[in-house]
Amino acid sequence: MNFTDKSIKALKAKDKRYVLTESGNYGEGRLQIRVSESGAKTFRVQYHLNGKRKVIGLGNYPTVDLKKARSKHAEISVLLSDNIDPQEQQLKTQKAEFASSAKRTMLEMLDDFNVFINTRWAESTIARTEKLIKRNITPFIATELMPDEFTIDMARDIIYRVYNRGAKEQSRLVRSTLMSILKFAIDFDNSPEQYKKPNLYDIKTNFIRDINFETPKNKGERWLSEAELKKVWNADDLPYYTQQYIKLALLLGGQRVNEVYGSYVSDFDVENKTFTIPANRIKVQQRGDHIVPLCETAIPIIQELMQQSGKAGQMFPHRDNPTATAHVSTIRMAILRWCEKNNFEPFNPRDLRRTSKTLMGKAGIDKVNRDILQQHNKFDVSSVHYDRYDYMKEKQASITMWESFILNTV
Repeated sequence: MNFTDKSIKALKAKDKRYVLTESGNYGEGRLQIRVSESGAKTFRVQYHLNGKRKVIGLGNYPTVDLKKARSKHAEISVLLSDNIDPQEQQLKTQKAEFASSAKRTMLEMLDDFNVFINTRWAESTIARTEKLIKRNITPFIATELMPDEFTIDMARDIIYRVYNRGAKEQSRLVRSTLMSILKFAIDFDNSPEQYKKPNLYDIKTNFIRDINFETPKNKGERWLSEAELKKVWNADDLPYYTQQYIKLALLLGGQRVNEVYGSYVSDFDVENKTFTIPANRIKVQQRGDHIVPLCETAIPIIQELMQQSGKAGQMFPHRDNPTATAHVSTIRMAILRWCEKNNFEPFNPRDLRRTSKTLMGKAGIDKVNRDILQQHNKFDVSSVHYDRYDYMKEKQASITMWESFILNTV
């Protein structure tokens, strides 16, 4: 399809955000428009470089109109023709602009942070964080407030406002986001590029860490015992997709929820027994694609899901939208209902990752190889080696040991 102002104005919000792509050459990048649940429309360009799929934002419509979006798309196409990553080029340009600009206001610092995460974080995390900032932080920041005037009491007011409306988990996310924003500002002012230059933000300490409040009970502690694992694995009263997800998530070594639940048929190579998680679905995108070996037990599950995949090839399709992936809340609520029905201690999809990490240790897999399999290794010299060689032998050995442990348990 080709975008027109008329067709863009006619786009309506749906229950879940969606993306439309204009026809074009992949080598030049393809212009897209994303429509959020609120109806906000954002231009972006999806492109492939060095075998990796990436996305770069162009701005919101109508602030950025179609003509300007096409102009930006053309500039990106030129960069791609010279094998230059538009994201990296954008980051360099923005750093130069930041360095040459006057001291930033608090609201400008929030905008700078959004630019920063757009070149580093997974797309789903970016969208969630931008929405959280827009709803819970930006409305309570005075227009002319400078970063060095932002106090711990102001931060408490923002966090506790969310907490006191009963959204305790959301307040925890607001706190962690504020901590990330201040860390970004401090790191930027103290970066080598800013040496002997005036501070743009002038924040001295990250005082958000001193703000404490009650966190949800057992947050980050739940994992399934061997007896619980056996019961869940053999639970025939779980919904079909929920049971298949649980088995697949475990057999893949406990990869992150969105990495498995948001997977597509094209991510699985049954013949070569690999599952590739593309960089745009990984928490730290700089690491590139993550490859997980497939064990024999996982293959029939994958093949069965492939036969029932959505129109866009999604492994866990949305019930009402054949081109979308089902929302994670669907599987979370299905698990909670099953737990209540069976008098089983509640758990959620994220706990399967912790279960895998914990029980893999009992299976005899050492911490280093567990970290490699679950992408926990630090992003340093060793992780560059990891990106290049993938540690496939080590991961294959870990998956084989883990499969044997699961089968002996269930």
